[in-house]
Formats: sequence, C-alpha cells, structure tokens
Amino acid sequence: MAESKPIRIIIADDHKLFRSGIISLLEDVEEILIVSEVESGEDLIEKYSEINPDLILVDISMPGINGIEAVKTIKRTYEDVKALMLSMYDSDEYVFYALKSGAKGLLSKNTMKGELIHAIKSVYSGKRYFGKTLNEEKLIELEKKYRMLVSTDLESFNQLNMKDKNILEYISKGMTSQEIADQYKVSKKAIDYYRSRIMQRLGIKSLPELISYAVRYSMINKLFEE
Repeated sequence: MAESKPIRIIIADDHKLFRSGIISLLEDVEEILIVSEVESGEDLIEKYSEINPDLILVDISMPGINGIEAVKTIKRTYEDVKALMLSMYDSDEYVFYALKSGAKGLLSKNTMKGELIHAIKSVYSGKRYFGKTLNEEKLIELEKKYRMLVSTDLESFNQLNMKDKNILEYISKGMTSQEIADQYKVSKKAIDYYRSRIMQRLGIKSLPELISYAVRYSMINKLFEE
C-alpha cells in the first residue's frame, strides 16, 4: 500500500512566537507538514500561488491585508482553497466573517493540540469546522442571522460620508485621535469633532461602542466589496 502524503500547510500570522509555537506543536504529527510560514496577508497570497499548499492556517487580524481579505483574494483564483482561521475572537460574528471570506473553519488561538489537529484534518477532508458546538445546522442558522444583521449595518453605513468612513477605518486599526490627526495633518480637536459627529449620526453613546462599530464596518466593507 502506498504511503499517504502529509497535509502540506502554510501558517500565516504576524507574531513569530505564535508561529513558532504552532510549528512546535505540529512538528511531530506525521500526517502534517509545515511547508512555509509568513507574517502578512500579502506574503500569504504570494506564497500560496508559489507553493499551492493543501491547507492554510491563517490569523484573522494581521495588519495590512488581514486574514479575511487574504483568503477572499486567494479564493478568486483558487476556488478550492482550504483555509482554517485562527483568532483571539471566536464569537458567532467572527464565525460569520470567516465563512463569508471562504474559510472552512475558525478556531480560538487557545485551542488545545488535539482539537487543532482534528480541525486541520476535517477541513482538509472537505468538511467545515468551527468548534465542537457548531454543527452544520447551527452554522446555517448563524449565517442566516448575520446576513440580516449585516444588511442593517450596510444601511447605516450609507448615512456616512467618505471622510466619516475613512476615519472609521483608522479607528478600526486601533489608532488614536492624535494618530489620525497626524495622518490628515490637522489638529486632534478636528478629529475629535468628526468622531463625535459619527457617533451622533449613528446613535453611538460610548468610545468602546464606536470602536466595535468601526471594526465591524471595516470587516464588512472588505467582505462585501467587489
């Protein structure tokens, strides 16, 4: 009987320590072979076309081109891409974002070795894996729920002008008013005014709520743009 080939994997994460930890975790698993590691979405897109791996393990929240955008971009050329996303956030909302990008799975970065291996094998075999509690029936319900929520979000986005949207994009990256002001070469007071105006237009009452909205805006905008 011919010996089965290992699952060839590229790991994409902007934290070298985390990449090293995953490699160390999987290096003794005979069915898995790490063929490359990259630290950005841009590098992942380039390396994928060069290596054409069996599966990619990709962090959702990398700077620049994030995991969501990278998988979506790769999928345009390689429709059968098998992507398993890793994130500090594994809420239903992030499950929806991962699904919409074309990923076949999402795991918390705190996942134990056994579940990670199980998820890799599941996604490689063509199944979807989003944790032990999310079966196919629940995934379908989740997709339905979040499609409706996204529709509502897209309507609220239409209330914003281009300046508002640009500032939201900066806020989604964790930038302060002063850092955004430096980008525009204006005063911090001017950015605080724009930020307050965005909150007033959207009925947002607190900065944490604004940051959450900005992250959602950025993610949805990237997912639904053509």
